[in-house]
Amino acid sequence: MLFQCTLKDSFEISGVGLHSGEQSRVIVSPAPPDSGIVFIPRGKTREDGIRAHYTNLHNTANAITIGNGEFSIKTIEHFMAVFYVYDISNAFVLLEGEEIPILDGSSRSIVEAVEKVGVRIQNAFQRVVYIPYPVWIEENGSYLVVLPNNRFKVTYTIDFSSKSQAVGTQTAHYLIDREVFKNAIAPARTFGFVEELEHLQSRSLALGGSLDNALHFTREGLVNDSLRFHNECVRHKILDLIGDLSLIGCKMAGHFIAYKAGHSLDLAFVKKIDRVVQRSRGRRTVPRQVVRRRELQFHRFMRKISGQ
Repeated sequence: MLFQCTLKDSFEISGVGLHSGEQSRVIVSPAPPDSGIVFIPRGKTREDGIRAHYTNLHNTANAITIGNGEFSIKTIEHFMAVFYVYDISNAFVLLEGEEIPILDGSSRSIVEAVEKVGVRIQNAFQRVVYIPYPVWIEENGSYLVVLPNNRFKVTYTIDFSSKSQAVGTQTAHYLIDREVFKNAIAPARTFGFVEELEHLQSRSLALGGSLDNALHFTREGLVNDSLRFHNECVRHKILDLIGDLSLIGCKMAGHFIAYKAGHSLDLAFVKKIDRVVQRSRGRRTVPRQVVRRRELQFHRFMRKISGQ
């Protein structure tokens, strides 16, 4: 059994929004059981807040934005990844500004803040989803797969060779727990390409991007002084994936395999997983004939992508 958790105390973080370029402040506070993670713009009540769930998804262009028709909250994925790994199922996130601050482009400061105030176990169970058979999604040569597993594992491959040889192709595999996340995933910074910056800014994106909060690559090399990890880019994509997966609203066990994915594909995958879970009613076992049929379909899918 896994219990719901919240924070022992509140914490505050301030900084610039990556896309808006505006200063913002976030105050994260404990919340009662079954509240979920609720983002609340300044001047709104907790009842007006937006629960972090894929049904409230507003936009996936270069970041995750949730909304309710009246207002929206941008770039929540780095906070959500920390909440997910630290089992924080309930929290109020008050935002003063229009976008969650990017900080240094990673989740390191958020992890430090959570560990400083501590996590409190609550008297309520947290729902855990077990994947009953292989589930996958594919789009334009990119794909996401989840295989049944009792742990939370991620294998991720990126290929940005056409944009920068300094990034190229990278693959990383992790069994995710708090220590692995804290030391190997959370410090990995977001990244972008200098030749795309003007186009992004023309769409009112990356207005707050700088060498202080993102890795900048040219076709030949890195503009920043150094990397934190030799494969920092793929580690950051794992960070984003965890934050995106958290929008299913519960804990998941499974081996997630990603190839050249992104926010839009991640969230389409979350929706598909939820449909599978609803059909199986969250049971850890389903009829053998169903499992066998899905496994055969998955093997055909793997042969298809292997031949690309």
